[in-house]
Amino acid sequence: MKTRTLAAGMILAISASAQGQTLPTSATIDAEPISLTPPERFQVVSTLEPIRRVTIVAPADGLVRSVDATVGSTVRETQQLAELDRAEAAARLKIAEAEQREKQAAASQAPSAAGKAQLDAADARVEMARLALDRLTLRAPFAGRIVATPVASGQYVLKGTVIAELADVTILKALAPVDRRAVKAGGETSVYIEDQEQSAKVQNIVPLPTDDDFKPVRELAAPFAAAWIQVPNTKGDLEPGLRVRSASLPVSPVAVVPRSAIKPPAAGVPDSTVQVIRAEHVVDVRIKPLGNLGPERIQVAGAFRGSDSVIVSTSVPLLPGTFVRFGGEGKVEGAPPDRNQPGMPASVAPTAGVPASRPASNSGRRPTPPAGNAAGATPF
Repeated sequence: MKTRTLAAGMILAISASAQGQTLPTSATIDAEPISLTPPERFQVVSTLEPIRRVTIVAPADGLVRSVDATVGSTVRETQQLAELDRAEAAARLKIAEAEQREKQAAASQAPSAAGKAQLDAADARVEMARLALDRLTLRAPFAGRIVATPVASGQYVLKGTVIAELADVTILKALAPVDRRAVKAGGETSVYIEDQEQSAKVQNIVPLPTDDDFKPVRELAAPFAAAWIQVPNTKGDLEPGLRVRSASLPVSPVAVVPRSAIKPPAAGVPDSTVQVIRAEHVVDVRIKPLGNLGPERIQVAGAFRGSDSVIVSTSVPLLPGTFVRFGGEGKVEGAPPDRNQPGMPASVAPTAGVPASRPASNSGRRPTPPAGNAAGATPF
């Protein structure tokens, strides 16, 4: 921790001084530099998958007579997808049916137990031949979308060759990291599908996978797990392969700060804050606590900058915008601008004596604001 003491200095435009109050011109501030981890490190991007997907294969060796469904087409349940040559199977069925009639005639002329058994066997062979013939016509087991047809009409295939792949895209699923504290199985959670936020149902929660994609998530202090989520797609607006990002993951830089630096939510502000010194001004940064790292430090996410110094403690309260300068000529003065803003347009001119083609060096010190900008401001 770095402890620095503000030296006495003037205070500009103090409204309270007009009321006869004595305001401090110096303060003792305990501050420490901040170390940030960019949120991109923790972003795990999953993809949407069909809720179920099946592979239709050839039930026997044969010639592909027709492929009736094309890639991308939607089919209904039991709709024909493809057909293999049926000539040999149809002939086997005719032979079985002829044997069946023969056994029926014999059984009717001289009924016996042996004749009854032979007739039952003939009936079974007919049924088997009929099933073998029917299997050569490949049908959809459920309504869905054809996602692959790797064969063509006229192609000879072996038993087990993939004829088509069928996916049910009425519901899509994905595996996404979630915070166990906020997400439960059977509940709802928010995810971003590409750039759109959408609600998803949590089917079940499982431990984080051990692959490299999920490894950085283990660095977060929050109790993260993985969840299989389901997203309805009755209108067909979503497609398999779209990227999914969990809303539980931090989207701001992650830092570890002392617990004493965290201020509870103020009236009308739902988030806790941490005060930092940024460009010689005090700034309130809203944070999202992630988890404890021991009794004295906590991991948080917030709109920090790499040059920030976290204010751990101060001898007097500091309001946002307070101007802070350490050293013998330092001072504390009120300043109204909001330092959470990313920046404002500015004119840039080269320093005297420096060619215009070369950038002027930056001393790193912020110019002292004009007194008029600080009118009515309060330092603490």
